[in-house]
Amino acid sequence: MNPRTTEQFEVIRKERKEAIMDAALHVFAEDGYHLASVNKIARKAGVSKGLMYNYFESKEDLLKTLIFNVMDEIMEALDVQTKKGLDKEGFIQIIDTTFDLVIKDPKFWRLYFSISIQPDVMPIIMAKMWERAEPIMTACTKYFEERGHKDSVVMMRYYSAVIDGVQLHYMLDPEGFPIEKVKKLIVDQFA
Repeated sequence: MNPRTTEQFEVIRKERKEAIMDAALHVFAEDGYHLASVNKIARKAGVSKGLMYNYFESKEDLLKTLIFNVMDEIMEALDVQTKKGLDKEGFIQIIDTTFDLVIKDPKFWRLYFSISIQPDVMPIIMAKMWERAEPIMTACTKYFEERGHKDSVVMMRYYSAVIDGVQLHYMLDPEGFPIEKVKKLIVDQFA
């Protein structure tokens, strides 16, 4: 048997890291951050606890990596519209993208919403999340300002709260929630 090449080791390393992150997503979403154990995550990933520490320094590091990787994807998906400034079409695309992401990856969003209501866990990721979300929030604030809203920051926060609430309701009842009709209401109200 031939020894593995560097490329083969990299593929194995990448696959293991992805398996650990996928397992962590499931365990964090099911058990919550505090009840999720590194042992359970390692078992679900099919690796030893010691091997897991070769990939992540701690449970907190694993949570941050998981959240920030997805947040980077989200911001990249939303950033396309904001770089050139938002017009009505771009704003509607942000609304569509926001809901498409939730529909595409409900496990992540269950984790996000469960973390967002845990006041002692949210600070672990909040500063970095705000940093990543700030360009989108600024673009939305400017969009509302350009449309004549007297307090565009309040309007942006109200819009964000509506989006969060609708996403949460969708997560609670994905089969029964009238997402397309609600999306149209949001477009009518905000765009």
